[in-house]
Amino acid sequence: MVFQAIEPISKRDRITSALRAAILRGELESGALITETHLAKDFGVGQPLVREALIELEHAGFVQRVPYRGTYVTKFSRQDIENIFRLRAELEGLAALWAKARVTPEDITALREIVAKMELSAHTVELDDFYENDLAFHRKIWEIADNSYLTDALERVVSPLFAFFLMRTPRVRGTYEGSAASHGRIVDALESEDADTVRRMTCEALAGFQEDWNVLLPDP
Repeated sequence: MVFQAIEPISKRDRITSALRAAILRGELESGALITETHLAKDFGVGQPLVREALIELEHAGFVQRVPYRGTYVTKFSRQDIENIFRLRAELEGLAALWAKARVTPEDITALREIVAKMELSAHTVELDDFYENDLAFHRKIWEIADNSYLTDALERVVSPLFAFFLMRTPRVRGTYEGSAASHGRIVDALESEDADTVRRMTCEALAGFQEDWNVLLPDP
């Protein structure tokens, strides 16, 4: 009998997965201080492993490091979200503008495949998958725009926002189906409209997403 190889999972990956699950379940609440020494003791590992796991979670947006204060589970006020969306609209609009000048038929196909995954996740209300594909959609547009500085700026702005919404928003199928449809219209615009229209539609879609999330997000 031939068995498939078992993929090794490192201790760091297990710690990362356990912390992420605890955050999504609400066992580690938004804004909670995370202490490396306590976690190392709980997991029975050294602090370096915990620190590596927290760095990975920070890159994914689930925690935020505050200099000289510590690491906290990501938390935003409504004013924070409004400020982030104002900046995000400018940066995403610019990415869409530049992407229009470089987009290929292969890019359009790739974007439509991501939208199809979003539609499926929205229908089954699998929010983890939905946000993963939603973020993949935007990252694909940043990739097409081909400006590493813009991509770096957007990663810092957008990733924590997605993680926070995944932690905090309830499961409402219609909202996510509408979001997937909006992303599909952006792909249509990239394929057939002029650059200014693509930028405008991207900014309008983001304004709509912000309104939806304002309704979905519970009060802090």
